Amino acid sequence: MSPGHANLEQYDAEWRRTARRHIFRFRGPVLFDEAAVRELCRLAREGYEASFKKETYGFLFGSLDRNQRLTIRRSCFYRGGTKTRTGVTFKDWPTIARLARRRHELARRMRLRFAGSFHSHVEIAGSVFSGLSDPDRESFLGDPMSTLEVIVFVRQGSARRVARSSRDIVTFEPATGYHYRVRCYARRDGGIRQQTLKVISSGVVVVY
Repeated sequence: MSPGHANLEQYDAEWRRTARRHIFRFRGPVLFDEAAVRELCRLAREGYEASFKKETYGFLFGSLDRNQRLTIRRSCFYRGGTKTRTGVTFKDWPTIARLARRRHELARRMRLRFAGSFHSHVEIAGSVFSGLSDPDRESFLGDPMSTLEVIVFVRQGSARRVARSSRDIVTFEPATGYHYRVRCYARRDGGIRQQTLKVISSGVVVVY
């Protein structure tokens, strides 16, 4: 066995041992603190405004109550990975192992549960891809520690009308003209299922 192959097996074993401590079940809908939603939108906007546009990426942390209701409390940006207008990639196992350690550290520091990851889809040539892409699905299913995958769709337009949704969080930012749609997926029944989202409002109006 080559040293490189042994290292890969070591990283894989560490990945799966950590996964067993993170996977959990919950009852829908998924609740979001409004501050977490605002941070998701802010990060998506920053990626949209970057040179050539870039997707953003980060971690979601939350808590479970005694009735297994999940509330997302924090959305935290992760600097690692190669970010482009069409995706976020992590090149090798050491890079992925650093990612796993970082989110574990953050969960311990905040005393919250790691719930999953988020990334954005930016407007390209006037349109935004409106669901999980094949690479998104592959990445989500390949990460045994992520219960949720959240996508923030961001586009710019002059229309102030917000298309309501019974499942997504949808909002408009008048100062910038940005439209946001937050959509959430979870592992259910051996597959991936879209989840219904609700916002815990701080008193500032968010349409959902």
